[in-house]
Amino acid sequence: MGALTSSSAAPLGGLYIIEGLGEPPWKVSMVAIVQVVVTLLTNRAFGRAIDRGVPVKALLVTSILCFASGMTVLGTFQLYWVYLCIASILLGIGSGALSVMYSFGRLFAEQTERDVVRFNGYLRMQTSLGWMIGPAASLSLFGVFGFTITYYSIAVLASIWFVVCLFIVPGAFKTHHPGSLKTGRKIPFNFGLLLACVPVFFIGAGNVVFLSAMPLYFTTELGLIASAAGFALTVKCFVEVVVIYFCATLIKKIGERGGMILASVLGAIFFGLIYNATSLGDVLVLGALDGLYYGIFAGISMTFVQNFAPDRPGVATSYYVSTLFIGGLVGNLATGFVATWFSFQTTVLVAGGFALVGGLVLLMMRDRTTQKPAQTAV
Repeated sequence: MGALTSSSAAPLGGLYIIEGLGEPPWKVSMVAIVQVVVTLLTNRAFGRAIDRGVPVKALLVTSILCFASGMTVLGTFQLYWVYLCIASILLGIGSGALSVMYSFGRLFAEQTERDVVRFNGYLRMQTSLGWMIGPAASLSLFGVFGFTITYYSIAVLASIWFVVCLFIVPGAFKTHHPGSLKTGRKIPFNFGLLLACVPVFFIGAGNVVFLSAMPLYFTTELGLIASAAGFALTVKCFVEVVVIYFCATLIKKIGERGGMILASVLGAIFFGLIYNATSLGDVLVLGALDGLYYGIFAGISMTFVQNFAPDRPGVATSYYVSTLFIGGLVGNLATGFVATWFSFQTTVLVAGGFALVGGLVLLMMRDRTTQKPAQTAV
């Protein structure tokens, strides 16, 4: 429900500011920067709160209510400064729900003695499924009824998400790692955790660069039909979900770092091939390769980062989610600059470069040192 609801709002932001409010494109970046900064601060605060023993339900409810309020504000007040100063802040806090849910999933898997890697994969599968449906549904609704009705509809969807949360998430559920971040205690610096986020940043940013450029690259430079990007994305998401399901088995064979390296290599190969694509058939076939590399990345990356701080899953997950948001922001900015000065096809090479850099960092890293908390937790 969270992925379906939040993804429904994702494709409307730039469209709303440029077409709905009649503002110049640079103002889209201003809103994105405010929202990402608030999200990073929220993830940091929520991650520490989880590790200090704050019930996850309180944090999740806070995020959902802020998200629903942001959607209501956008539907009611069609003013840019309201979006920038109020709605973007509310939506930034609402984005903290993703980090809370992933932390909740990790802790729940540990407490119920489930396979952590496989359970994390289930969560990522639900995220992918939500993104398969949400953006297409909201854009279809916008095409018929406009922005106001669409934003109000997403707010109603958020209300359903809120009710689902009330009934499903246990009110007293909290971390079982006692005193990992006691109030007043200095937080130890974890270089391994920070380093683990670097390849996640580069591979994730490469994906965003390509997704941002893909629609215009396919239509204006490859001369394909307008729906080509949608078809390719559908193929990608379908393959991605299937691949995530089998990632636990892959990890047992080649390890987490090995799986991440494989994702990086496959990603670089995909970007090199899609750069030379010429037909719709090429695009659809390569969409499967896109789903293969990103499915491996999505299915492994969260567990890969979390395992560098097994006794502080809240902080580790907040690092992971924040890294994805920063990668998304940098990816979008890179797409704009490269496409403006060169071409959308060139952005594909930039995306491939990001993937390769991520792979090089992984090659220079060592496997995480097995720690006692990780053994008892898993």
